[in-house]
Amino acid sequence: MINLLPPLEKEELLIKKNERLIVVLGSMFLIPTICLVLVLFSLKFYILGEVVSQSTILENIEKKYQTPDFLSSKELVQKYNLTLIKADDFYKKQIYLSDALKSISEIQRPEGLYLTNINIKRIKDNGKFNVAISGMSDTRDNLLIFKDNLENNKKIENIYFSPDYLTRPFDINFNLTFEINNEDQR
Repeated sequence: MINLLPPLEKEELLIKKNERLIVVLGSMFLIPTICLVLVLFSLKFYILGEVVSQSTILENIEKKYQTPDFLSSKELVQKYNLTLIKADDFYKKQIYLSDALKSISEIQRPEGLYLTNINIKRIKDNGKFNVAISGMSDTRDNLLIFKDNLENNKKIENIYFSPDYLTRPFDINFNLTFEINNEDQR
């Protein structure tokens, strides 16, 4: 097809065509943008309404729980909670004498060896007990067996056993000291 229009009219037609294209593309961009803005505004107003509603509910609940009875109950519960926390800390730090006695009773003693006196003293805040034992043994061999049993026990440390007691072969009165480590018990 041959276009016989003068160049000025051809240019005007091209300008009008470009204007229509710009209007169509602009409306394709502008209409969704306007819809998005309207959706966001409606969402904003919905959220603001919910915030006002929730704040009203919160105020009503706060008023309900600000009564003198409730406040005194709350203070009482907080006081008991503090007491329970202190009691729990106390019991967690507690070291039981029964654990030390159990460790001593687990030490194998040969027949003919008797413990006559046990003195247990707690060493300050490290989970250990200082133990002093007095006793008597009918033979030196029984005393050596008892000493070996003490040394083989993993809970017992720092054993002091005077070698003077090993000079007599029979009817030996002895004293010894050691520490019992009970940290892993509780």
